[in-house]
Amino acid sequence: MRLWGRYNDRFLRIIRLMPQYTPKQLANHWRNYLNPKLCNQPLGDHEKGYVIELAQKYRTPKYINWKYVIQDLYVQFGKLRAENQVKNYWNSKNRSNSYDVNDTSLRLPRLHNDTKYRYEFIMEHNYKLKPKFNEPYRMRPY
Repeated sequence: MRLWGRYNDRFLRIIRLMPQYTPKQLANHWRNYLNPKLCNQPLGDHEKGYVIELAQKYRTPKYINWKYVIQDLYVQFGKLRAENQVKNYWNSKNRSNSYDVNDTSLRLPRLHNDTKYRYEFIMEHNYKLKPKFNEPYRMRPY
């Protein structure tokens, strides 16, 4: 990054040295983990309130533009935050669970009272009952 950080195609240049990764993977890893300017401390109370305001300000019908949220946080507080850190805070405030408890696809079948059948159904569909994002992010080769 010291050599090519000023170029717009810096991640394309870096994958020539690391061809097992895509430019998108490298950019994501830089934004969230490797940048030495990142502040890894938890968000403060004022920052949390500001994240909520900014997320609503930069919200479109389809998504939130997190790039602008992070830039404004940096200007306001002087701390560069990882995109994942800000998104995780926002999602934790706006979702009590990562799955919908009222979703009918998660309900157990009531075809008969055979407990063995119900247990097998739970084991078969266990992936639906687990919360999302329970493992840390690992950069995988392309």
